[in-house]
Amino acid sequence: MKLCTAVRFYEGVIELCLTAADKKDPQGLGPHFYKNGEPEEDAVGHQAFQERLNSYKCITDTMQELVNQSKAAPQSPSVPKQPGPPVMSSDPNMLSNEDATAHFELMLELAQRSRDELFHIALYNWLIQADLTDKLLEVNSLYLEDHLMRMMKQDQNKVRYMDLLWRYYEKNQSFSKAAHVLARLADMHSSEITLQQRLEYISRAILSAKSSTSAISQATNGEFLHELEEKKEVARIQLQIQDMLSKQYSHHLAVQTALSRLDSELMDITKLYGEYADLYKLSECKLAIIHCAKHSDPILVQNLWQEIIEKELNDSVAMNSADQMRTLNLKLVSLGKIYMGTPRYFPLDYNMQGFETAQVCSSENWDVSFVTCTMREIGIPLPKLLDVYDHLFKTRDPVWQREKRPLHLLECIYVLLSAYVQDPTLLPVNERVKRKFTNICLDNICGYLVELQSLSPCIARLERVH
Repeated sequence: MKLCTAVRFYEGVIELCLTAADKKDPQGLGPHFYKNGEPEEDAVGHQAFQERLNSYKCITDTMQELVNQSKAAPQSPSVPKQPGPPVMSSDPNMLSNEDATAHFELMLELAQRSRDELFHIALYNWLIQADLTDKLLEVNSLYLEDHLMRMMKQDQNKVRYMDLLWRYYEKNQSFSKAAHVLARLADMHSSEITLQQRLEYISRAILSAKSSTSAISQATNGEFLHELEEKKEVARIQLQIQDMLSKQYSHHLAVQTALSRLDSELMDITKLYGEYADLYKLSECKLAIIHCAKHSDPILVQNLWQEIIEKELNDSVAMNSADQMRTLNLKLVSLGKIYMGTPRYFPLDYNMQGFETAQVCSSENWDVSFVTCTMREIGIPLPKLLDVYDHLFKTRDPVWQREKRPLHLLECIYVLLSAYVQDPTLLPVNERVKRKFTNICLDNICGYLVELQSLSPCIARLERVH
C-alpha cells in the first residue's frame, strides 16, 4: 500500500484495502454483526467487524494525510548554509495544496463506487470525525440516509446526526422530510440546542414545508405548516421572555436557572405565562401571550398597558426630558405597530388617556405634542385621533384640574389641527373625505370656543386655526 501511495496510485490503495477486508471476513460476518445491532455475545462477529474496520482505516488514514497536505503551508527554501541551489526544507514527496485536494476528491469519488456497505459506514463516520460534513452531504449513496437515521436513534450525538439528516434531505430536495426532522430538532429536550437555534429550526422547517412540490406532501403539510407557524409565534414570545429576564435579572441565581430551562425546550403559552411572564412581572410578554392566545380580558389589557408605561418611566427616571421622551416614544411605537390592528389589545381611548396623564404628571417639561406625534408615528389616522381627543375632553376627567392643566387636551387638539393645516397631506384621502374632516374640525372648534369663553390661554391659537 505504501508503494501505491508513493506513486500516487490511490485507486490501488482503495482496491487493496477493500480486498483485504473481504479476505479477512469472507463470510461477511462483520456486516451481519453491524446490522444486528452489534450484540455483545457475538464474539466472532465482533472480531470480523474489527478486522474490516482496520482495513478500512488504511483508506481513511490515507485520505486524512491528503487533507492535512491540502491545508499545509506552502513549502519554502531553507536558509542556505553554503553556496549552491536552494534546498527544500520539507519532504520532497510532499504534495502541493492543489494536488492534495485533487487526489482527495478522486479518492472520495472512487470510494463511493464500492458496494461494501460497512466500508461506506466507516467512511461516513470518518468524514464526520474529520469535520468534513460538507463533503459527507455531497456523497451520493443509498446507505447514507439509513446510516444517519440509525445514528440519530442513539442518545449520543443525537442532535449532530439529526442536524446532518435534515441537511441531507434538503440537499436532495426531500423538503417534506427535512421539515419534519427540523421540527423534531426544535422540540427536542436538550441542553445542546439554544432557544435561538430552536427558533431558526422552526423557521427553516416552515421554508422546507412550503418548498415541497409533492402533491401528497402539500396535502399533508397544510396542518403541519399551521402547527409550525403557531409554534414559531410562541417560540418568539419565549425568546422575548428570555431576553427580558437576561437584561433585568441575569445576576439572580434563580433567573440563571430559568434562562437555562428556557433554552432546553420549547414551552406552551400557559407555562410561559404562569412560570415566567407573570412570576417575573414581564408585562410586555404577558400582553404578547394573551394576544397570541386570543384571550379577551379588557381590564387585564388596560392594566398591562399601564404597567408598561410605568416601567418605562421608572427605568428612564434619571434621563433628561428629551431622552426620556425618545425612549418612551420608541417603546410605544414598537408596541403600537404590533397591536394597533387588534383594538382589544391596543385600547386607544384608554391608552391615550394614560399616555397624556403620564405626560402631565411627569416632573419633566415634556413637549405637549409628544403623544399626538407618537400616535401618528404608530399609524393612527388623524380623524381617529381627533375623535379620541374630543371624547377625552368632553369626559372632563378631574385629573387635568388636579394637575393644574385644565387646557392640556385642548392644547393637544391644537397641535393636531395645526399640523393638519400646515400639511393637509397628513390625511392622504380624496377631497370629499378631506372636506368632511375639515367640517368636523370647524364644528369642534366652535364647541371648544364656547367652552373657553371664560378662559383665555388657548383662544387666540384656536381662532387662528379656525
